[in-house]
Amino acid sequence: MAILFETMEGNLGRISAKDIAYEQIKEKILKCVLEPGQAIVNEKLGKELEISRTPLREALQRLEVEELVVRNYNGTFSVTPISIKEVKELFIMRSKLEGILIRDAIDNLTDESIEYLSYLTKMVQLTSRLENYKDTEDFGGKFHNAIYTISNNTTVVKIIFQLNDRLNRYRHLAHQHLVEIKTSSDEHEVILDAMVNRDKDRAELEIEKHIIEAMKVAVKAVEQYESANKAASEGK
Repeated sequence: MAILFETMEGNLGRISAKDIAYEQIKEKILKCVLEPGQAIVNEKLGKELEISRTPLREALQRLEVEELVVRNYNGTFSVTPISIKEVKELFIMRSKLEGILIRDAIDNLTDESIEYLSYLTKMVQLTSRLENYKDTEDFGGKFHNAIYTISNNTTVVKIIFQLNDRLNRYRHLAHQHLVEIKTSSDEHEVILDAMVNRDKDRAELEIEKHIIEAMKVAVKAVEQYESANKAASEGK
């Protein structure tokens, strides 16, 4: 298949220590290795990442701007806590933005892009039936990214990628704290059908519904996480 919808950001220049620190800490936060609310001990983290105090502080300041860490009253940092309120705000915002993108994408559909979206939809369904949810999520993410690319709406895509960084933390939390994640794989087929039929209103409605269902899973994950933490605290 000739078409390629995934993008890569290449940087041929020198990568600074603060950039490396930023990426490594961010990954730990998004994957919940550094847990919500956890205090960040600069000396320990600096030793683990093998970086000095200055690039570590600069990396944390950048993450503070992105609201992935918070500065405490004494100048130290902690991982930003999670909340059901934030889950709902993030997912509802994403649903509205993706509604805009899917309408734009329908205007730009080609036979080649439909073929690629059809392939991704089939892979989402197949991996879901095999209960390989990691691959299901991966192909589902590629499905949404393809819509972003086809839409050619760079402004909204930039905003949605900023949201997705914070959303990814809740996705990883869901994998850790929900025993079983049921992926509504058929929803992608419904969304694609609306796109192929150039039904913008239906496509927008279906993609918003799809994201709200994902929000419900994330809310349950937060509830389980908070309940487990409360039980652990009371058991001390």
